[in-house]
Amino acid sequence: MATHPHRPAHAAADCSALARPGAGAKLLIAAQWSLTFLGLFCLIGVAVLMALTPDAWPM
Repeated sequence: MATHPHRPAHAAADCSALARPGAGAKLLIAAQWSLTFLGLFCLIGVAVLMALTPDAWPM
């Protein structure tokens, strides 16, 4: 079987979609990842806080 080089994806001529995400989409993705890491940081922080102060958390 012959191998063919892959060409980058292009939008159809009559389609208004872009082949690559624009600056707005990249900012939204960056904001999404930032919020994800902030949430993980807070979850880990709360777990550490609860582990270090067992008297303050009657569970």
